[in-house]
Amino acid sequence: MTYKDIINRFRSITEAHLMLEDFGYGDLSDLKYVSQLGSEEERVSYPYLYLLPSSSTRNGPVMNYAFNMIVMDMARPEDGAGTDKFDNYITIQSQCQQYIDDVLANLYYFYKDKPEIQLTGITYTPFKEKYQDVVAGMTATINIAVPTPLNECIAPFFTFPDPVGQLQLHVVSNADQQFLPDDQQSPFEARTVILDTQNGWRPDEPFNFYTPQVNGTWTWVLEGETRLTLDQGDWPSNPEMVYNYNGQIVPVTVTTWPQVQPPLGVDTPFKAMWQSESYTADGNFITWNWLNDPVVEDEFLILAGTSLKGYFTPA
Repeated sequence: MTYKDIINRFRSITEAHLMLEDFGYGDLSDLKYVSQLGSEEERVSYPYLYLLPSSSTRNGPVMNYAFNMIVMDMARPEDGAGTDKFDNYITIQSQCQQYIDDVLANLYYFYKDKPEIQLTGITYTPFKEKYQDVVAGMTATINIAVPTPLNECIAPFFTFPDPVGQLQLHVVSNADQQFLPDDQQSPFEARTVILDTQNGWRPDEPFNFYTPQVNGTWTWVLEGETRLTLDQGDWPSNPEMVYNYNGQIVPVTVTTWPQVQPPLGVDTPFKAMWQSESYTADGNFITWNWLNDPVVEDEFLILAGTSLKGYFTPA
C-alpha cells in the first residue's frame, strides 16, 4: 500500500459518508472556504474533512504515516449569554468527533487489507476558528503503520541476474514449513515436482535433498515468501546451500532475503541465487537451510508456493 493509496482511501470514505460533503488535502493555506471566489467546485461544502500531512517515519520494514485529520462545519456567530451562547459550536464539535470515528472505523474494518491504524494514543482537539469562514470542529492525530519492506527486487537500479544454463529442475513447496534455527530442523521441503529432466534429482519422501545425476555446473534460484512467527532473538541470516562433499557450505551469489527483521506475521518476499557451482554424480547431495548460529534466533515460516529452480550447463 502506497502513500497515495492511503490518501485515496480517506477521500473515498469521505465521498461515501452520508454527512461529510467535501474532502481536502494539503497545508492549512490550501483550505477552501464558502466565500472563496471562483467556480462552485473551488468553494467548500460543509461538513468538510481536511487531511493535513505530518512527518512520516520508517521503523525497519514498516512505514508510519502521520496525519492531522480536521473535520469542520460552519458555526453561527456567538450571541446571547449563558450556556446557549456556546451550544452551536459545541454541538458541531461533538458531531465532528463522531464523523472522525466513522472514518476510522471504515478504514479499519471495511478494507480486507486494513492498514494498521493505531487506535490508542489518538488525540482529539476541539476548535472554533475564523479562517475565511467561522468554523468549529475537531482535529484528530492519526497514525497508520504499513508494512513496506525495502525490496531490491523492485528497486529501479537493481536487476536480479539471469540464471546461467537451461532449466532442468523446478520444485515447489505445497505447505508452510516452520524453521526453528535453534533446534533440530529439516531442510527446505518442496514436495511438488514440476520439472525434473534428469529424473531422480528429487528423491521420494521423507527426504529433502537433491542428488546430482550428471556432472556439470548449476545455477540455483530459491524464491518465495517468509513470515516471522516468534520474535525471540536474532533474525536469521541468508539461506545457505550445503553440498555434501566434505560438508561444503556454498556462499549465496545474490539475495534479497530481508536483512532486517520483518514485522511479526507479515508475509515478506525473498529471492536467492547460487551461481555456477560444479557437482559430480557420485552420490553427493545438496540441501537448502538456515543453519544455527550461537545466539538465540527467531522462528519463522517459509510459505507454501516457495520454489527452487535448477539451471544446468553440462561439464
